[in-house]
Amino acid sequence: MSMENKRIKGKVCFLYMAILFFLLSWINFVDCFTIATSSMVPTIQPGERVRMVKLFDWRKIKPNDIILFNKPVESDKVEVYCKRVLGCPGDRVGAVDGHCWNDNYLKPVGVTEEQEKLRWMFDGFFKMTDSFEVMPYSVSDWNIKNWGPITVPAKGAKITLDNLTRELYRQAIEFETDETLADSVKEYTFLKDYYFAVGDNAMSSFDSRYWGFIPEEFIIGIVSGKRFRNK
Repeated sequence: MSMENKRIKGKVCFLYMAILFFLLSWINFVDCFTIATSSMVPTIQPGERVRMVKLFDWRKIKPNDIILFNKPVESDKVEVYCKRVLGCPGDRVGAVDGHCWNDNYLKPVGVTEEQEKLRWMFDGFFKMTDSFEVMPYSVSDWNIKNWGPITVPAKGAKITLDNLTRELYRQAIEFETDETLADSVKEYTFLKDYYFAVGDNAMSSFDSRYWGFIPEEFIIGIVSGKRFRNK
């Protein structure tokens, strides 16, 4: 075999190996999930499948990303949730007249039209469906339309614990310590990063407004934006 043929054969082998490596990496890097609920309507309809890029430190999560994550509250079964990130570690977030805000992110987060529907829906509707009050439930003037400000826990951040913050961060602290938070604890330094995520269907989504923060380790990946129906 001539040297020229050997060089061509070597290039072809290298190309095949590169393609194989790419395909194997793509299989491990990308996955698909079917979204069963209406919490992300109108962005994602029930029954649609989403492509998800798994998290391998390829980029940081940012506000407005749609993420898939393991349910962060107690459950008898493993559930994967799909929500939109409102707050990242250290961000201050809240809602005024149904519209969500983030101090570190000047653009609207989520679907403005859906948040406007929430603003004008009469309160009695939510009270009838038990969805008017939001976390922490000890704060009487916080509700689905108006809540916050809340600072999303960040690794290394120290907080003073009072009547509000004790209830607001209880779940995250007890998750980290695996102990019941005692009233005698007056301050705490977080060991992990957390996120705050909400559904685009602002009037009907079981999300961080009700059960709090998502530990970073619970997040599986970021939705790529490409969606398709089950055949």
